[in-house]
This record gives sequence, C-alpha cells and structure tokens, in this order.
Amino acid sequence: ALTADMSWLPAVENHGEGIFLQFKPDAIDAWLKRPAVIKRGVALQAGFAIWKRDHEQSSREFPGLPYIMLHSLAHLLLTAVSLECGYPASSLRERVYAIPGGYGILIYTGSPDAEGTLGGLVQAGREITKHLRRAIEMAALCSNDPVCAYHEPAEHDHQPLNGAACHGCLLIAETSCEQRNEYLDRALVMATVESLDAEFFDL
Repeated sequence: ALTADMSWLPAVENHGEGIFLQFKPDAIDAWLKRPAVIKRGVALQAGFAIWKRDHEQSSREFPGLPYIMLHSLAHLLLTAVSLECGYPASSLRERVYAIPGGYGILIYTGSPDAEGTLGGLVQAGREITKHLRRAIEMAALCSNDPVCAYHEPAEHDHQPLNGAACHGCLLIAETSCEQRNEYLDRALVMATVESLDAEFFDL
C-alpha cells in the first residue's frame, strides 16, 4: 500500500479569528415540537422533494429544520457583524453545526499567508448581544417583501431549497456560504409579514 510507511500528512496552517455561538438543545427541541414549525418543515421538505426529483444522482439529504434555522441566522449574523468588524462580508465564512444534542454557529475568517488578524471579530464577540439582536431584527423585513416572505418552495422551481430568502435579505457571497446559498428561511428565525408563528426568536 502507498501509505504503509507514511511518516507525514498534508496540512495547512491558517491564521484567523472567529465567533462561535452554542445553542441550548432543549430550546431547539421545544421549538421543533410547535405545530407551526412542523407545518413549515413540511413545506420546506416538499421543496426539497422537487429538487431531489430533478437531481436523482445527488446524495444530498434534507438537513432538518435546526440546520436551516441556524444557517439562516448565520447569514444574518455574518452580514450584521461585517458592518463593524473591519472585514467585508465576502471575507467572512460560516460553519453550521446541527446534530441532535449539539447546535452551534461559527463565523470566522482565516488565511494561510497572513501573519496576524485585524481583531475585528474578537471585538464583535465582546458585543455579540448587540450584533445578534441586529441580525434577528434584519430577518423580520426584506426589501422584497411580501414576495420574499410568501415564497413557497414547492411552487417555485428556481428556488425549491429555500423558504423566505432572496438577495435582499439572506443570500450572501457564495464563497462565504457552505451550502451555496441553499437551505435558507428567515421565517424560522424571526416572524415575517406572513406571520407563520414558526420563528425561533421572539424579540
């Protein structure tokens, strides 16, 4: 075997900074049991079924409502933080963790050829309450409402993997997103003009 005498492994060293938010599993589990959330999940899964029908060779599976909610919040938070942290939004990246019993969001930046970082994300982490509140408030209204808020995944073939999400609210640079701007729905984060009662946050 080629690796029988392997004495080294490929690696890369990145310098960067980030913000990690961890969510209480009990809070997300309780949210998932609400009838309005279950109903929204059915609508989002219907859109995924349409996408899957047209991509039979794909191994992608429906990621679940916790992932979609956290992914949407990550986009909102990334945009909110970028307004003050000194990095453009396209320089920031996300990582979403959503497995039963473990939920979190990481907003970070890193580069293998940098000696240091600007420190903007560290400072943003110290003011995370302000940025998180701004991010959640941003989910309530989109410049494309009511069209954006009333988007039905199963009725629009061009965007079957998204709920209430468009370039006016949730979509960011695809280099920053781990899912190519798919699996997004701000209605799971904050109440929109459609008032589905499926939001996780209530400000």
